[in-house]
Amino acid sequence: MKNIITLLLIFLYCCNNLVITQKNEETKIAVIELISNESDSIKTIHKRGKVFFAIDPECPLCISYTNTINDLYSTFQDSLDFYAFLPSPVYSKEKTDLFIEKYHFNLPIIVDTNQIITSFLDARITPECFLLDNNLNTLYQGLIDNWIKELGRKGQNVNSRYLKNAIISQLKSDSILIKKTNAIGCVIERF
Repeated sequence: MKNIITLLLIFLYCCNNLVITQKNEETKIAVIELISNESDSIKTIHKRGKVFFAIDPECPLCISYTNTINDLYSTFQDSLDFYAFLPSPVYSKEKTDLFIEKYHFNLPIIVDTNQIITSFLDARITPECFLLDNNLNTLYQGLIDNWIKELGRKGQNVNSRYLKNAIISQLKSDSILIKKTNAIGCVIERF
């Protein structure tokens, strides 16, 4: 409960600095500013578990993972809320729109220029993923899968799908075997 109240207060306090970008039905880019009096935007926080992805449109690994992220989203969007967030104090709408269009990125994107979500989740790397329960407790954090062996070295096969396995376990109310891995990618610049 404490986590929900904390995140709700953060959203209410800083929501003028957050922007959600997503494709609408006509595949046009829609930008919706979260304003504190839009209670519908805040209500959706409490309903179910969440998956967050820290992304950077210029990070080569984020670009490489767009298909995987889109696949996870399309598979589990009926059971969990999915968000990508840009953890950078510098935001380029043009670069973000190009990233969304070029890589057919389907998730809602939160522009986190004040690094509110970044700090709350303790995000350090892009791409880094987070699975939260409906009380906003982190159930899994880290790598999406084991495709990346180390920075600059991709594997030929993926044989551990950390996030997908954690999601399946959480939806079945089973224990999550691996709760944290060390994300590999581009370092998030903190201010």
